[in-house]
Amino acid sequence: MFNLFRSRDKSVRILLGVLLGLVALSMITYLIPSGPATGAATDPSVVATVGSESITAQDVNRTIQNMTRNRQLPPELLSIYVPQIIQQMINERAMAYEANRLGLKVSADETNTAIIDSLPPQVVKDGKVDGATLTALLQQQGVTFADLQSQTSRQVLIAKLEQIVAQGVLVSPKDVETEYKRKNDKVRIEYTLLAPTKYQSQAEPTEAELNAYYEAHKTEFRVPEKKSYAIIVVDPQKLASLNMPTDAQLQTEYSARRNDFQTPERVKARHILVKSDAANDAVMKVKAEGVLKQLQGGGDFAALAKANSEDPGSKDQGGELGFLVKGQTVPEFDKAAFTLNVGQTSGLIKTTYGYHIIQVQQHDQARLQPFEEVKVQLLMDLQKRVAGQQMQGLADKAVAECRKDPTHPEKAAEAVGMPLFKADNVQAGDPIPGLGTSKEFSDAVAPLRKGEVTAGPILLPDGKAVVAVVTDLQAARSANFDEAKAEARTKATDAKLQKLIEDKANELFAKAQSMGGDLAKAGKALNLEVKTSNDVDRQGAIESVGTASSVAEAWSKPEGSLLSPLNVTGGKLVAKVVAKIGANMAELGVQAETIKNELRQQKARERAQLFQDGLKDKLKADGKLKINDDVMKRILANYQRS
Repeated sequence: MFNLFRSRDKSVRILLGVLLGLVALSMITYLIPSGPATGAATDPSVVATVGSESITAQDVNRTIQNMTRNRQLPPELLSIYVPQIIQQMINERAMAYEANRLGLKVSADETNTAIIDSLPPQVVKDGKVDGATLTALLQQQGVTFADLQSQTSRQVLIAKLEQIVAQGVLVSPKDVETEYKRKNDKVRIEYTLLAPTKYQSQAEPTEAELNAYYEAHKTEFRVPEKKSYAIIVVDPQKLASLNMPTDAQLQTEYSARRNDFQTPERVKARHILVKSDAANDAVMKVKAEGVLKQLQGGGDFAALAKANSEDPGSKDQGGELGFLVKGQTVPEFDKAAFTLNVGQTSGLIKTTYGYHIIQVQQHDQARLQPFEEVKVQLLMDLQKRVAGQQMQGLADKAVAECRKDPTHPEKAAEAVGMPLFKADNVQAGDPIPGLGTSKEFSDAVAPLRKGEVTAGPILLPDGKAVVAVVTDLQAARSANFDEAKAEARTKATDAKLQKLIEDKANELFAKAQSMGGDLAKAGKALNLEVKTSNDVDRQGAIESVGTASSVAEAWSKPEGSLLSPLNVTGGKLVAKVVAKIGANMAELGVQAETIKNELRQQKARERAQLFQDGLKDKLKADGKLKINDDVMKRILANYQRS
């Protein structure tokens, strides 16, 4: 697709330096947030506009689909992360808009270098991009190379602006010392962990408690939205079976593709390689001659290859190389392989790798495969190609016909000659009859209401294209007691368990207070185990509790203090600070530079966030940033239902 070599240009740093003064002046405005501004995009498909650029619902859905397809984002967490994804898309456009306004530029070379740096190793070989591999990768992601260039260019542009914003971030020696102490101060605690498993049997609700819980939390129990669909499936295999080319058409195809069926001259060979270089050539030659003599004396080629060959690619296969065509190997090897008779074994053949012994097993002359020999392949290829050409047209026609009359999708199916089937009362994420569980389908139909048609054909991983019409929609509603009973039991049990543990923790805490802060004595009185931790810093581990940072209050309390009951991963914790151990200041010098860099990066991120927030406020006030809250809420609602 393109040839690129890695390069780095000092001109980027020079450019940043020149623009620093300009940005420093304008930053003051953005670092002081403006008042709220109104104004929103009015197009129902547009989430936000930044300058002249729009972010559409389709853009958001495509981004989310790519992230979930790559498992960057677990589907079950969509309702949490979708708002952040949308905000990030808006932030990026806002930063790119400001970078352009300030005159920052990104060259094609900078974009291409950034692309190479971001690509996986299998795509970049010797500093060059493997076009075929990249194309396949992009197709998997559902983006074009132009999309990749545009997105990368924007990221490089934003990075330039962020570098400038971060200029001048200072970290004082006092900052470093404070952070060093925070990292290295240690505590030792006595503690009791009240774990849910210990009280689970006591938390089972009675029938009366279950009814009471349902009545108190009725609004929490919902029967989710259900949709019914009419689905038209454009199946390439069915299309292929309908396209039966004549012999005349196959002959025409054969004539047009004769080059595809030219078989070059080739040999099937095996070899034994004894590697050599200038330092050991004479010794290795003697070794190779010894192997050759064994072969000439009737030795088994495969066995000798396994025992002596130093070619890792063929040694374990008895030296087998498979078929070779001219020019595939180094010249000396090539000449010998194509000169030997079938069954003949060469003498020593010297190449840059060392000494080879070659045996030719088969020698095929160049030829044109006859029509009859490739007829089946021609038939399959032609059927597949014609089906592929018809797929898009038929799928688009199905969409258009459904939109004309969404109440009669069977007419659309008849118009394109493809089957129609129905899926009734389907919840988001449920398997679809005939399709199974399809994320592509679920994502495409999520925003649709009754009578609406998918925005376009949905391409499935198996190559089928699907068009769907929502024929019915049962809105989400409150669940009655019978429908909610199982969920209510789980929630009621959990609530009772949490209350039980909280009461036990408060009882222990009060008991320890009444005993002058003696947690061990209070625990014994209540038949609860009290443990003592090791001396731990904030990142250290406390048995059964997890990371010590979950007991952060211990570092701010004096020795002998009781800590109020805390929620930790394992349950409810009641603890007492029994010792505080200050950081070893003699080690400050060893960690100082690392801590300084960490603080600088942290301050740079905070400054960038402040700049970004102030920038968005100003763009809103200037009418350059408009957010359509209704569209955003609709997108969020769709993913929350999912």
